[in-house]
Amino acid sequence: MHRADRIAVILPNHLGDVVMSTAALRALRSARPEARILGVVREELASVLEGGPWLDALRPHAVYRSRNPARRLRARLQLARELSGYDVVLVFPNSFSSALLAALSRASARIGYRRRARGWLLTERVELPRRNGRVVPIAMERAYLALLEPLGVSSEDTRLELFCAPEAEREARELLRAGGMRSGRPLVSIAPGAAFGPSKLWPMEYFAQVARGLVAADAQVALIHAPGEQPLADAILAAAGPGVVSLGGAGMTLALLKSIVRRSDLVICNDAGARHIAAAFGVATIVLMGPTSLDYTSLNLGRTRILRTKFPCQPCQLKVCPIDHRCMTQLLPERVSQEALAALDDPAWSGDSALEGSA
Repeated sequence: MHRADRIAVILPNHLGDVVMSTAALRALRSARPEARILGVVREELASVLEGGPWLDALRPHAVYRSRNPARRLRARLQLARELSGYDVVLVFPNSFSSALLAALSRASARIGYRRRARGWLLTERVELPRRNGRVVPIAMERAYLALLEPLGVSSEDTRLELFCAPEAEREARELLRAGGMRSGRPLVSIAPGAAFGPSKLWPMEYFAQVARGLVAADAQVALIHAPGEQPLADAILAAAGPGVVSLGGAGMTLALLKSIVRRSDLVICNDAGARHIAAAFGVATIVLMGPTSLDYTSLNLGRTRILRTKFPCQPCQLKVCPIDHRCMTQLLPERVSQEALAALDDPAWSGDSALEGSA
């Protein structure tokens, strides 16, 4: 078994994946309570894990801030020097560059999946399950947990878990109050964005139609969106009419997003990061899924309903639809509205736990 007094974890590069890695971080801390564990994460995602008990420190990095290859390499070399004293580097992303970072650290144990011709950069090459020579998709929570096995760490606990900082809680209360949100009426948060690409986006006019119906049913409806997603929110606000409030935009941080989601009675979103944050807090969630496969996110569905259409081209996993985006445009707002009202009205409403692990 590897010496593991100092463990660095190179965390995933996308919001939802970082949230899904929390099961592995919890298992690692439980198995190695005496170790110093460092999380290496993109600076814009660092606040997702703040407040959690599993990491001794976070090292936010800005490797991807520049598109210049030379500047990115210099940033990786600097980061690698900081990791040079670690016994183990766990590589959660499947990219070549993340394995290169681990190799440059010269840690005695570098653990990751054998993918994308990067095996020679790792000392422990974990294999993904295959069928007929092809990789079989598995839920990301289990994929990250499997990377701990070379350290002798095993866990079946795939629960997601996040925490909110006190200052973010105060900011959320003030923002909700300023937006006219009051206790006593259900709060529905709508997250219209998806960093993956436009193929994941449900039409904005559909979101607007659902929002109007919820307002008519006496729900409070808030848009929660990243700064770069303001045009999406503007389109919904223009079409939805009065009663829908924007809480996102320039001031929306991930720390604040967590606190708002935690306070919500229902989240409606695309297959993107907000759904995993909601799952971590046990918030009822409706996910509008089109081009992507549930195989990678088929756990923690106890309070999550997945709404999908069925077409031969699904799941394509493409960022841009090459045809008519039918998987999303044919997922009609009437169906979503019906499900949303049921979630708010029915105390027995539950998610798609029957789909867990069997997408």
